[in-house]
Amino acid sequence: MNPTLLRVPGGRRLAPQVRTVSPAPRDAWDEVLDADPLAVPTQTPAWTDLTCRALGGLDASRLYEYPDGRRLVLPLVARRRAGLRIAEESLPYGFGPGGPIVPGGRPTDEDMKVVLADLATRPVVRTALVPNPLLSEAWWDSTPPGGVRVEYLSYVLDLTGGFDAVLARYRAETRRNVRKADRQSLEVRMVRDRGLVDVFAGLNALSVDRWAYQRGQPLWLAHLVERHRNRVGLLRLASTGVGPECVGWTAHQDGLPIAAYVALFDRRSAFFWMSAMNKELADRTRAGALLQSRAIEHACARGMRWFHLGESDPGSGVARFKQGFGAVPLRLESLRFERVPLTTVEHRLRGAVGRLSRRGGAA
Repeated sequence: MNPTLLRVPGGRRLAPQVRTVSPAPRDAWDEVLDADPLAVPTQTPAWTDLTCRALGGLDASRLYEYPDGRRLVLPLVARRRAGLRIAEESLPYGFGPGGPIVPGGRPTDEDMKVVLADLATRPVVRTALVPNPLLSEAWWDSTPPGGVRVEYLSYVLDLTGGFDAVLARYRAETRRNVRKADRQSLEVRMVRDRGLVDVFAGLNALSVDRWAYQRGQPLWLAHLVERHRNRVGLLRLASTGVGPECVGWTAHQDGLPIAAYVALFDRRSAFFWMSAMNKELADRTRAGALLQSRAIEHACARGMRWFHLGESDPGSGVARFKQGFGAVPLRLESLRFERVPLTTVEHRLRGAVGRLSRRGGAA
C-alpha cells in the first residue's frame, strides 16, 4: 500500500489534506461497502479481483480519508503494456459501473471534486470513471476541464414493495409473456456451478452467429469480436468462485437448451451480467421473459432494492424488453481523462468495423 496526501487544486481549498491509500485496504473497503445502500456488485473487492484476473490487470483501488475520519473507496483497475501502466479505470468497458462508494450512498460535491481532481492527474495515458447509474446525474457538472464524456443509457429496476408489487408494475404484454412461458412445460434450473458454463457456451455461439447475420457482419469478424469479449471465459472464471455471487438460470424443453441468464448479487442490489438464447425457440416459448422474471423474484426474496439491467440503445428491442419489467432508463456518462485521444480513435475503429460489416452484408 502506498499512502499519499492529496491537495485538491483550485482557487478554493476543498479539503486541507485528503489521505489516499492504494490499493484500498480490504477491511476499509468492506466497511464502506456495508455503509453504502446504493452500492452495485461491480463495486465490490471480489469484482475487482475478477476483472484483474480477466484482463491481467492490477488492483489500483483508492481509499480517500478526510481529516475528520470520513472515508470513501474508489474501485480502480490498472492495465499494463510492456510492464507499464497505461490506464486506470473504474471500471474498464464491459465490466459494469464503478465510481466511489461512500457511507450513505451519495457522494458530496467535495467528494466528486476530490476524486476527479485525483484521476485527472494520474500518470497514465487514460483514467476513466463510469459512475453508478443511480448517481450519474450528480457527476455531470463536476468534470474538470479536459475531461471527455461518453454517454450511455442504463436501465434500472426499483424492487420496492417486493416481488408482488414489482410484478404488478410489469407491462401487460410482459405479464402475458411470463404466463405463456409458464405454460410451455419448460424446465427452469437455477445454476451456481460450472454446469452453467457449458449451457451458456452453446447458446452464446448461436447468438454470436445470429448477431452477425442481423448486422450484415462477416462471421470471422463476429467471432473475432467475441473472442475479445470472451464472455464464456469470464463466466468460467466466475464459476471458480472469483467475483461476487454469480447465479444463472437456464431454460430447457425436452432436454434442449433454450436460454441462459446470468446475474450478480451482492448486499442490496443485483446486476444483469450476460444472457444467450436459441432465438427461434425462445421467441416461441417466451423463455427469456420467464428467466428475467425468475431473477427479479430471486432478488426480491433476498431483500434487494435495485436490479441493474445494464445498457441498451434507446428504442431497441432490448430496451423495450427491459422497460416491460418496469426498468427506468437513466442517462449514464463515462468520464475520461486522456493524454492522447483514445476515445476518438475508438469511435473511428467502430465506424470502420461497421463499414466492413455493411460491405460483408452486401456481398
